[in-house]
Amino acid sequence: MENHRANIDHGVRTAIVGSYPKPRYVYNQPSHHLLLDAGSFYDFQRQIGPERFKKRLDRAALMAVEDQQKAGIDYYSDGEERRDHYIWYIMRHLRGVDFRKLTSKAIRNGRYLRDVPTVVEKIEHKGPFLVKDFEFIQRHAGTEGTVKMTLPGPITVADTVADEVYHGSMEALASGYADTIRREIGNLIDAGCRAIQIDDPVLLRYPEQARDWGIEVLQRCFSGYEKKATWFVHICRGYPDKTNEQKGIEYKANQDSYSQILEWLSTSHIDVISIEGAQGDLDLSVLPAAGEKTVMLGVLDVGNNDVEGVSDLVQRGTEALRYVPKERLILAPDCGMFQLSRRSARRKLANMAKAASILNQS
Repeated sequence: MENHRANIDHGVRTAIVGSYPKPRYVYNQPSHHLLLDAGSFYDFQRQIGPERFKKRLDRAALMAVEDQQKAGIDYYSDGEERRDHYIWYIMRHLRGVDFRKLTSKAIRNGRYLRDVPTVVEKIEHKGPFLVKDFEFIQRHAGTEGTVKMTLPGPITVADTVADEVYHGSMEALASGYADTIRREIGNLIDAGCRAIQIDDPVLLRYPEQARDWGIEVLQRCFSGYEKKATWFVHICRGYPDKTNEQKGIEYKANQDSYSQILEWLSTSHIDVISIEGAQGDLDLSVLPAAGEKTVMLGVLDVGNNDVEGVSDLVQRGTEALRYVPKERLILAPDCGMFQLSRRSARRKLANMAKAASILNQS
């Protein structure tokens, strides 16, 4: 295996955000269809049976890890291969959310109208569920890089479910989720997980709520564990949506809000702030707003299978290093990679790792 991890303790590192392409043997459709039809992931499980499906998920997770390690990625995930959706998978394991009772709701600041599951009882923890996913990868992955586990953030969850319990208060619903998921985060810490990411992109959609209570509630997810792990927060502008792009409909969050969000997070207990930088060609002069935090910068377009060249990634990394030092820069995709082909994802990650190596040698 070619190693692109030179000086990672003191230089530019690399990471995957979370998801990786799903092979057809676990999802009998192109995996980007999960955005619209997450339920069919479980339809396929029923077709082939839970034991066969589990073996396929194990195989897919190991495939995702192997691809990332061959590429030379420093912080890697299990590709979220076991997950139908980055939010639904978590919520299905918590008490109080009814996936049979779907409610029509405008989400993402009114950009989408979706039928979403409904909170019908107080959200509560039912027992460990992510630990087995972490332990499987930790057991099989060897010593290359660091396993990073991901969970959806409070304001994103509150925006993505309907509420019949918390009296319409987004803050109360988000707080209930944060207090509940803190128990699962504690389980991960006890199991030895030392890199945990909270995906909370909706912070960018509602900057006033983010300022007033969103970031405080985000930190409640890991209150008491601040020194136990490296804490990431991922705040992208939204998954690529080719249909809306073709229609000329603006669907992404406003990237101008990054300056405020970075500034507010600069005084938080978060260690790494993950932002989208490829789509939209983010003006990197915003990066100093993150203060002393590490920036995980999106340099790979996850909505396009075209592979970024190493020289282009080096150029983008060099631009970022005008604003943050090497030890506080992580190169990453803009968001999850599940909409890409596996071939494209592998090549994108490999080129990104090569670019980081070149940056560390300069």
